[in-house]
Amino acid sequence: MIISDNNSKIKELEKLNMSKYRKKLQMFIVEGKHLVEEAKNANLLIEAYSIHEKEGYIQISESAMKKICHTDTVVSEIGVCKLIDKKDYSNKMLLLDSIQDPGNLGSLMRSAKAFGFNTIVLGNGCCDIYNDKVIRSSQGAIFKLNFINANLTTFIPNLKDYIVYGTNVKKGISVSECEKNKKIALVLGNEGNGISREVDSVIEKNIYIPLENTESLNVTVAGSILMYELK
Repeated sequence: MIISDNNSKIKELEKLNMSKYRKKLQMFIVEGKHLVEEAKNANLLIEAYSIHEKEGYIQISESAMKKICHTDTVVSEIGVCKLIDKKDYSNKMLLLDSIQDPGNLGSLMRSAKAFGFNTIVLGNGCCDIYNDKVIRSSQGAIFKLNFINANLTTFIPNLKDYIVYGTNVKKGISVSECEKNKKIALVLGNEGNGISREVDSVIEKNIYIPLENTESLNVTVAGSILMYELK
């Protein structure tokens, strides 16, 4: 059992809370029993730690666990995982242009998996998918998706086999009128500013959600509705 929160192993795990060390070590942490199980099922779990004596887990003290975790309430177990490998493109992809709120990104992951958008392309300015808030908000969806980091202004023109839809209420068509039974890439923009001018310049088609007495929706809500309609 590891008791001291100054133990070298605990200090190493604590470093994984920083993006640069996650990239360097090619590992990230998940917190809580559910996410540890999801990581194990995805064959990405390297090792697991618990504050209780448990078979297959390394036992650590509650104070050591508290030093590693971000949650207000100390979780009983955590897992150390391998970074997720890139796979082939799926028929439906979600392209994100500078989504910066971790909760929004994690929630979009859940909706993307639910509605068959199994590849998420992270454009410039997006927050780190291995951020602890992103992982918690994804509720395990992070382990069931394919992730690509790309500059959307150069990535989108190469999607020759896909219909690429941006989101623009002024120059788009209603989502109910668009083509749906083909390869589709849906682009969502930044929470405050929408799709950037540079990315918008390479998008040929735009869609929107007809609304009543409301100017706009949160990007997670809007993205979820659009993915459902396009699935």
